[in-house]
Amino acid sequence: MQIEKLPHKINPRRQTKKRPVKSPRRTAGKLSRLKYKNILSLAAAAIALTWIITIPFKNRRLAEPPIVPQPPTLSPLPLQGNSNPSSNQSDRTFTYNIKTPPNQVYSQELQIIVDELVNIASSEKLPTAPLSISLIDVSNSQAHTFAGYQNQTSRFPASVAKLFWMVGFYSAIEKGIIQKDESSFTSDLDQMMRVSNNDAASRILDQITNTESGGELQGKELQTWLKKRQKISEFFQTAGYDRIQLSTKNYPIYYLNQTEPIGRDLQLFSSNSSQPTRNQVTTDQAARLLYEIYTRQAISSTASRKMAYLLTRDLDPKAWKNDPSNSIKGFLGEYLPTNIYFGSKVGYTSTSRQEAAFIRTLDDRAIYILVIFAEDPAYANNEKIFPQMSRHVFDRLNNRGKK
Repeated sequence: MQIEKLPHKINPRRQTKKRPVKSPRRTAGKLSRLKYKNILSLAAAAIALTWIITIPFKNRRLAEPPIVPQPPTLSPLPLQGNSNPSSNQSDRTFTYNIKTPPNQVYSQELQIIVDELVNIASSEKLPTAPLSISLIDVSNSQAHTFAGYQNQTSRFPASVAKLFWMVGFYSAIEKGIIQKDESSFTSDLDQMMRVSNNDAASRILDQITNTESGGELQGKELQTWLKKRQKISEFFQTAGYDRIQLSTKNYPIYYLNQTEPIGRDLQLFSSNSSQPTRNQVTTDQAARLLYEIYTRQAISSTASRKMAYLLTRDLDPKAWKNDPSNSIKGFLGEYLPTNIYFGSKVGYTSTSRQEAAFIRTLDDRAIYILVIFAEDPAYANNEKIFPQMSRHVFDRLNNRGKK
């Protein structure tokens, strides 16, 4: 933006008037004052211009992560988290604070919607055997309901594993297991959750488990390292996340110059001779974790709030269309209205597509969690199926009761 300078007005009378001769000292003083006034004017103009340019950005704040109250008619979940981190430092046991799954009610209405999603996939000639779906409706304050399709089948979560690592990180921070200040990890947390950066995730996982990648280990040293790395899986397993596996890193990791597991990470991957150790999560488990974050139960109310911010996404195309690392195009948020709250974590490989998302309309007509895992190259190559299924759920839930 350019500021056009207006010409100074010239007084004709003063033009014809003979100007008095001024002393050099008075002239120099006046010039100095004029220069000073010009500098002040330019500074003021620069400040005003900066303020005008930044107005659109000041008005584009991401939506406040909402709180979902638990239904009063259901048995409350054991809430062992605390909003005061220092109170947890005496208990250094690295376990998740919520020991039992949420008490939700199965819904035939939601099941019909989930079955419709499976039919949409079939109509697009996509295989349904590698597909899993979980849907939780939290719009009714009296009862939270759920339904699913192959929702308890363990599948490779790709970068959705980072959602779980984030929760493990905040537990380790609040309990003092990680000795460094939380602010030291601000950049890595942001990069891991918003950009899905594998380098950042690698460093976060190392901090949680007190391990690091490197060359092969032998004997007791290897067994100690494997036990430490498995702690992140045990963190959730002891809280009812049955058979969940979260110990292997996502690749490529550029700062390690690794495009796949090598050294001790490969030893972890092949430590089970009958079946390689690979991250495994069900859509129900990802949906449960989102539910616990948005009901402010995961780790503590303070930690849950921080995690909800890291999950928050801006659906306005202006915010993501020119960003090659965006997590909207081809995923659950692309076809949704922009004036809603949307929080999510995506996963993607050349052979799979995954996402766990929390959606809430401004009028609270629709508040729900949708998780879809699809382990097949056909889904990885199809950028329309996730947005299409997501919009179908949104329309069905948002239009309920409308005449």
